Order: sequence, then C-alpha cells, then structure tokens
Amino acid sequence: MVASSCKEVKPEVKADRKDYISGLATPVRLNFDTTRVLLADYFPDANGIDSVSFKVAKFTFDRTKGELMVLGNIKSPVGNMQVYYKGMAHDIPVFASEKVKEQIAYKATSSSVKEVEMSGSMNGWNRKATPLKLENGTWVTDLVLNPGLYQYRIWEDGKEMLDGNNPEKIDNGMGGFNSTFQAGVVSGEAPFIYTELAGKSLNSVAISASGNTQNMEYLAYYNNELLTPFRTGGQVVVEIPERAKSDKAGHIRVYAHNGQQRSNDILVPVAKGEVVMNPQSLDRKDMHASVMYFMMVDRFMDGDASNNRPTNDPTILSKANNMGGDISGITQKIKDGYFKNLGVNTLWISPISRNAEGAWGLWNKGAISKFSAYHGYWPTALKEIDDRYGNEAQFRELIDVAHKNRMNVVLDYVAHHVHQNHPLYKAKPEWTTPLYLPDGTMNTEKWDEHRLTTWFDTFLPTWNFANQEVVSALTDTAMYWVENYDLDGFRHDATKHIPEEFWRTLTRKVKAYNASQADRSLYQVGETYGNPELISSYISSGLLDAQFDFNLYDAAVDAFAKDQTNFKNLDRVLKESLHYYGGHNLMGNITGNQDRARFISYADGSLQFSEDPKFAGWTRYIENRSDTGFKKLEILSAFLMTTPGIPCIYYGDEIGMPGANDPDNRRMMHFNDWNNNQKKLFDAERRLIELRRNNLSLIYGDLKIIPSDDKHFVYLRTYFGRSTLVVISKQEGAHEISLELPVAMQASAVSFNGSKSVFQDKKVTISLNGVGYEILTD
Repeated sequence: MVASSCKEVKPEVKADRKDYISGLATPVRLNFDTTRVLLADYFPDANGIDSVSFKVAKFTFDRTKGELMVLGNIKSPVGNMQVYYKGMAHDIPVFASEKVKEQIAYKATSSSVKEVEMSGSMNGWNRKATPLKLENGTWVTDLVLNPGLYQYRIWEDGKEMLDGNNPEKIDNGMGGFNSTFQAGVVSGEAPFIYTELAGKSLNSVAISASGNTQNMEYLAYYNNELLTPFRTGGQVVVEIPERAKSDKAGHIRVYAHNGQQRSNDILVPVAKGEVVMNPQSLDRKDMHASVMYFMMVDRFMDGDASNNRPTNDPTILSKANNMGGDISGITQKIKDGYFKNLGVNTLWISPISRNAEGAWGLWNKGAISKFSAYHGYWPTALKEIDDRYGNEAQFRELIDVAHKNRMNVVLDYVAHHVHQNHPLYKAKPEWTTPLYLPDGTMNTEKWDEHRLTTWFDTFLPTWNFANQEVVSALTDTAMYWVENYDLDGFRHDATKHIPEEFWRTLTRKVKAYNASQADRSLYQVGETYGNPELISSYISSGLLDAQFDFNLYDAAVDAFAKDQTNFKNLDRVLKESLHYYGGHNLMGNITGNQDRARFISYADGSLQFSEDPKFAGWTRYIENRSDTGFKKLEILSAFLMTTPGIPCIYYGDEIGMPGANDPDNRRMMHFNDWNNNQKKLFDAERRLIELRRNNLSLIYGDLKIIPSDDKHFVYLRTYFGRSTLVVISKQEGAHEISLELPVAMQASAVSFNGSKSVFQDKKVTISLNGVGYEILTD
C-alpha cells in the first residue's frame, strides 16, 4: 500500500493544462466509517497518479488498483480531494457522510412468533437483508442510514403486514399502505445559492445566497480545477479562467455549506470563456438541454411492409404479437417533422438486436396467451439487427437523418440476460447463473433477494458476471454498437441486476473509444427500481451518467393522478432526489414507460390503483373516460418540463393514449385520427417543450421550492437574474395565491396560461382559474 497525505510534495504545475478526467468528476460521497474510492474511475491509468491530497483523518492509496481507502469523515459538509495525474492537478468534490445509526424496535403480535423480518426502502425491499433479533421481548435491529423517510413492511414467520405498533403510514400506490419511519433529524432548511451576473461581464459568475447563510464557505470549479472565489458587495464572485477562452465548452460548478448543511449546487455552461446566455447555442450533445422521446420500435410506425412477420402461432393473441413497427417507420417520422414539431431532440428506441422466434411465456389470468419477442428484450444475437425491425443500412439512415435534424439517438441495450436459444448460451451454459437455488427453489423474479443472479423467466438465462470472461465478452458486444454506429447513448436494461464491475468495464472502454474519436460522447442511463442510495450507487465518473428516477415518478403519479393527495410527499421526494443526484442531474424523468400502466388511465379513473393493471388490460378494453385525464397528464408534463433532469415522453403520452400494464400500454401508435382532447394535449406538450428548450432557467437554473399550502406546489428556477416560477394547483374554483420569493422577478414576466399576476419587490400574487398550473417566465 502506498500512503499519501496533504504534506506530499506536489509536482510542478504545467502551464498548458490538460484535463485527464473525462467529463465532470462526480463528487465522492463518504460512507459512515470506511469509503472505497476507485480513482481508476476518474483517470485513464492509475499508474499515472503522482499524489493525492485530502484533508481527512486517514487514507491509504493502492496505486496498483487505483484504489483509495478513506477512514472516517471530513469536518465540513463539502471538501475537496486534489489528485496530481501526470504532473497536472485535478480536483474532485467530496461530500461528507450524513449517515446516522438508527435502532428499529418491534413488538410482535404474539410471543409465539419465531422470526421477524423487515422489507423496505432502506434494504431494497429484501426482507432477508434485515433480520431482527429478540431482546427482552422486543425484536430489534440496528441500521446505518441517510436521514430521510423510509417505508417498510413487517414479516412475522413469513406473513407480511403493517407495523401495528406504528401509526405512521403512506399510500403505496397499489391500493394499500406501507409503514414509515424517519431516520435522523433535519436541522432546519439548508442554505440556497443562485447565480447572478457580475455587472455586465460574462467572464465571471456572481453567487448570492438566502436562508441560513452564516459561516458560508464556497468551493468553485472550472471543469475539474478548483478556483479561488472572492467576496464583494455581499456576493461571492467566481472568475472564469483566462485559458477557458480556448475551450469550445466547459462548466463552472459551485458547492457551498454553512458548516452544518450542504447547499444546492450550481452548474453554469461556459463557451469560449463566457457564460452561456443563449439556449440556442447549446449543442445537441449537451444532455442537460435534452428532451427525450421513447418509442417501442414494433409499436410506433410501420414504414416497411416487406419486413412484417408476426409469429404464426395461435397461442399468441394479437396484442402480444408483432404489429409491424420498424426502423424505417421512425426515420419517416423524423423526415415528416413529427419529432421536430413536438420539439424533442433525443430519440430512445427499444432494443433492435435479433430476438427469439416462436411463442414464449404464458398469461392465463382472464385470458390465455403466449408472447412473441416483439419488444426486443429476448435477444438471440447481440450484434445483429432483427430483420423484423430492418437492417444495418436502415439503422444507419435513421441515425444520419436524426443527426441532420439535430437529434440524438439512444439505443436500448440488454446485457443482463439472453434467450435460451442464443448460440453462446448453448455453447457456454456455465456462463450463466443457476436456475435453481441451493434449497431447490427456482431463482426466477427474485428481484431483491437475489437481484444479481435471478432469472427473469425460465427461458431467459442470466449471465454470471462474477466470471470475468463474461464481463469481457458482454462489454465487447456493447462496444460493437458504439464502434459501428454513431450512437449518442445507451439506455441500459435491468441495471441493478448487473454488478458494478460490468458497468465499470464498459464505461472504461467507452471513454477510451471516445478519446480516440473527434467530438464523440456517449450518454449512459440505467433502469433501476429501488431507493435513491441504490440508484445513485450506479452513477459516477466510472459508471453511468444517470438513471431513471422512478421514485420521483411514483410521487408525481400519486400527487397528480389522485384528487385526494396533497403535495407533501412530492415535496419530500423531489428534495430527496436533488440531494442524492444533484440540482443539475441527468436523471430521466418519465411520463410513463413500457412497464407501467398509462398515467392517463389512472388519472381519469378508467384504471384503479387497487386493481391488478395487467389483469385489467387483458380482461377489458380501457379507453379515455373524460377530459380529466388529459388535464392531469398535462400537469404532469408541466412538472417534468420544469424540473431538473431529462424529461422523457413515452410514445403516445403526448396524445393521451390509454392503457393498462403490458402489453396494453404498448398499443400501436396512431397519428392521423386524433380527437380534440388529443390535439389540445399535443399542442400543450409542444408548447411546454418549447418553453423548456428556450429558457436556460429551466435547463441550468437552480431550483428552490417555495412554501405555500396543501393545495399548491410552487418552485422557482433561476439563472443569472432570469427566473421561471411554477405554480401547480389542486384548489377548485377561481382564487389567488400570494408568494414570497427569494429573488425578485420582473413585472413583465410572461404567463404560460394567461393568468394575471402582480409583482411587488419579492412578492407576487397570481390569479388562478382552479385545478391546473401556471408558469411565469421573466
């Protein structure tokens, strides 16, 4: 082991600075006691690391592994780690651990209970992960958790139930409730920082703060270089380095704290040494400015009838068979301006690799049907395009046409499993995990208890990623698509079911390839259902760029689809997401997806939260019931288009297509027979996307939730003196709402929906027409 400390002699700084970290270095988040930091995630070759300087109690550095072991915590909420690599200083933000020890105590319903377990958001809903011990008549367990609200269920001798000792509970979104507990204590509101122009100059960034700002300290960066901000006139000013004038693009980052709590973070795009003030100057590869559209290839548009080949098997009902959508159909919709008219600039398409033939699986509840592999998630070849979708030339044309229209193409990639007919599985069955567990039970759909080995079905073997040959082979297969097609990103299926080593290996290869190409970058977003700690554990400089924020989506569905729900939980979950992923994250924020019943069907009451959504989709025809669902879906979209992250529209949601769970939520898209409600919703979506893409306050702005009441959810986004105020209302009838803002808005602010507003200093009064939303932009 090679130890390093802040006293180590630093190599000479070179004038012609080169940044060896690809992209912005992800902040290091310290654990409760010991933290393993892989500097190999940040740098191309750990052997190039000269020294590490870090103000912490103790740390060791193993150069051969590129591994830093940090013992203990830092003294302030935010710190800095400086790493010299090949004679060049690189700075990485460090967040102090906020975790606390929490003891859970539970009184069983009977003294005869032999085993008590907990499943919840604190353990990935894996009851085997948190056994309780009986001590003096009480079942107890100790947990180390980040402060926050946790949901859970109790298991007594294998029987699931609410915690009868705890009256606190929350709607689980499935017709029932979960018990809850609060870990840690929230000590007041954290300070809030926001950007302002330093005079008329675009060569520096002025930072102002509100809230508890005593003892404030700031850490500012240009890309991965720590800067020295200075104070003047009540503001903190960060000067953009002179050398930034030669950079096509870069970023200023600012973190702050008051000694007790970390503030929100600031991210400012810089071009040629100046703050970017025109959203039109952002390149399509700037994913912060992205609005994504996800379509299932088979269900979007049939552009080439010659490749239509539904599975000829009577055991497959029509809704579970191929419907003819293909790659050419997507290209046609780009050419005819559909996506441009809507305003999206990133297209995510479902997997297109060759998939299984024949009928597989079985649904036998209310209807009996097997399934074709129309969806693309049952691969039998990982480097070939399924002829039912098209061919190589057609896929290259899609990418080329998209790029000419300033659109990105993100490809869905399946690495976790293959179909049993895949030749590699037949040749090397030992490369997969066993179908049966040691106790003889089948290891299928054990999503949490055996998340890294479980099979999704008996005909879908899971790769054994503990085998390095498997990691090498499967990452090479992913790289085939990077090296042979000009893709802009991957959506990675089943991320949490694959070990981190796979993602590290793939990202290392992606970075190496990108470095060898001119102006090449690749956005990687994962799919993980779990708590924010699990989700964020896959996001870093050495892993993925982001994941989809399903927790925020669930809270939004609860808040916007249900009339009786207030905004308390949405407020909590949004704050939690921003704290875990940052105020300028690249998380995917969805209107829906292929694994969820359509939002609009819940919102208009045609589908009940208490029923089985798959069963409903097979046993009755679900259609739009009223205007209500369209209005609620528009409100959901307004929320997604005005919060941090990448808004993502699931195909058909822009016109309010109904549907229960799959395959009912995967109906064929239709374009030419829209009714008035569908036309109005599409127009609203188009206007919301236009607003998003033309306002830097909505792309790079800082978000502040404004206290109001149970009937309103209000937040402000600010970017260099330009603000966007969002008010979402669940109050019936015409009414006014008065708000106190942290910054003043201009009286000339434009209303998105035509509401009247009166500004006086930092106060605003807005006239609302009832349930709905308003957006004011100055």
